[in-house]
Amino acid sequence: MNIELLEIELHGISGTITNYTRNPYIIGYIESLKRFLHDHNEKMIYVIVEKLVNWYDKTIDEIMLNDYISNKEDHLETKKLLESVLANELKQV
Repeated sequence: MNIELLEIELHGISGTITNYTRNPYIIGYIESLKRFLHDHNEKMIYVIVEKLVNWYDKTIDEIMLNDYISNKEDHLETKKLLESVLANELKQV
């Protein structure tokens, strides 16, 4: 995934994550991601995306097992999108 596609998907990514958590670190990462995308700061975009992927790695099982979460597929898709950003970054190195 390139940066432009991440910009297109940002609203959905942001909504999916912020509707699930009120963790101030994660909310801060989302806000930082918006700012770094606006500024085209690719290095920091990848730092933030990596933090979000790490959060999902720790949280996805809890999300999938939670009977009150109705948008589980959205979380899987969001995690996949974020992981594709990292995979793209690694190919460019």
